[in-house]
Amino acid sequence: MLYEKYVGETARPLYARIDEHLRALRNPASYIKSSFSHHRTSRHTREDPPGLKVTALHRSLESTLERKLMEALTINRIMPEINNRDELMDTVRLIT
Repeated sequence: MLYEKYVGETARPLYARIDEHLRALRNPASYIKSSFSHHRTSRHTREDPPGLKVTALHRSLESTLERKLMEALTINRIMPEINNRDELMDTVRLIT
C-alpha cells in the first residue's frame, strides 16, 4: 500500500491532533483550510477516507519555535505530499 506523507507539529496531545485530521478526512467540507480535507477532496473523491499511519518524529521539543523550525526542516527535507506550503510560511512569520 502506498502511503502519502504529512508532517505536522502540535503542543496538544497527539491523539487530539490525529482526531482532528481524521475528522477532516471524513468531513472535508467542515475543515476547508485543512491539508487533509484538501487531500481528500482532490485525491479520494469516490472512495472511503484513507487510513492513517502515524509516526512521532520528535517528542521532546517544548518551545513553539523549536517545533516550528523542526517541522519546516522536515517538510523541506522529505517534501511530504499532503502538506501545503502554509506550514513553511507559518514558520517564516514566527521567526521574522
